[in-house]
Amino acid sequence: MAIQFLTTEAAFALRVKQLADRLYDQMADALVDRGLRIASKTMGIVQLLYSEGPQSQADIAASLRYSHQLTAQRLSWLYKHGFAVTEPDPHDKRRHLITLTQAGIHEGETLQKFLPDLIAAYETLFDEIDLNLDAAIQKADAALAETALRTRMPSQTS
Repeated sequence: MAIQFLTTEAAFALRVKQLADRLYDQMADALVDRGLRIASKTMGIVQLLYSEGPQSQADIAASLRYSHQLTAQRLSWLYKHGFAVTEPDPHDKRRHLITLTQAGIHEGETLQKFLPDLIAAYETLFDEIDLNLDAAIQKADAALAETALRTRMPSQTS
């Protein structure tokens, strides 16, 4: 009998993606409830720029471990909605730095008030499921960085 992919641990990555999507969707609702106008998926970039100051697109991608394409998409949303702008780096005219606008800074300030409540919400979730999922994910990520998934698979002989 064939193994049903979706009912096995082989679908783990799919379930992680589905959980991430649910978290972003529910976070979007919470952001609106708190008067924030940024998209939930841009929160990491806004927080990075708010706390660290202007960054290049490459710096943002590296800090958040985003692909270049994903970083560009999320920055495009921030530009379009007036939360960020790009300007030449005064020290290197070949580079451009992304900076929060006044509206973006306001979102960053409001975000600082939101983050403790988000942490508290995650803590109640982790208590409910009796697992600090954040710590577990960080541990799994470190383990996969050390030993890749394909290395963990049984050897195949042709």
